[in-house]
Amino acid sequence: MARVARWHRWARWSLTGAVVSGAAWGLGQPERWDGWRTYWVGPNPLRFPVHGVDVSHHQGSIDWARVKASGQAFAFIKATEGADFRDTRFAENWRRARAEGLVTGAYHFFTFCSPGKAQAENFLAVAPRDELSLPFAVDVEFTGNCVGWESVPQIRSELMAFMGHVRAHVGFEPLLYTTEEVRLELVPVQLHPHSYWVRSLWGEPSATIDWRFWQYSDTGSVPGIRGQVDMNVFAGDGAAWRALAEAARAPATLTP
Repeated sequence: MARVARWHRWARWSLTGAVVSGAAWGLGQPERWDGWRTYWVGPNPLRFPVHGVDVSHHQGSIDWARVKASGQAFAFIKATEGADFRDTRFAENWRRARAEGLVTGAYHFFTFCSPGKAQAENFLAVAPRDELSLPFAVDVEFTGNCVGWESVPQIRSELMAFMGHVRAHVGFEPLLYTTEEVRLELVPVQLHPHSYWVRSLWGEPSATIDWRFWQYSDTGSVPGIRGQVDMNVFAGDGAAWRALAEAARAPATLTP
């Protein structure tokens, strides 16, 4: 009996060690872990066949020809942050991505420590308006944000000012990029029916949200981009994408 008990203890510890070692190995290889997670809870390729990335200067120099050849159809590209930061690789990424046939969209990272109107002016000074593209987008999240903000009501008020100023100049409001949780916490209720670009790493965003794009991974791997990159899908089939892409390539008629 003692020998049997010792064997059971050995087997239990061996199994525990194998599980821990396996988990550590998987977490130590983010691309492999990302592949597993995407396989189980990522977008169904039959329902969401149109894929794209979102990038900033953090990705460094990008080989957009390889990105396009890998099957990516669109790219959201960071233009600005706050009231004065302008992404140093925005113009290069925009020009080269479009040259390779990707449909592009500009986004702004909304900070909690700058007036919304000033942030909108910074964004509008950089985001191209001489040609249509994917909808403008504004990134609203706690991660990577400033720490000196005063209150949630103040954030909501400044976000409304940002959206209103952009709408007054271009005739439409940007997509809101956020998670479902942050949407409920930070986004004013007036904007809850708005169109969204939703970050959801553990399954499809709720059908109660009017989401147009879904960021399903932040540790993806794409040929032509060094390191990890955010992965997205368009909320529609090929026909819907072709209609959007054609509109995005048409000359713009809006004026400031």
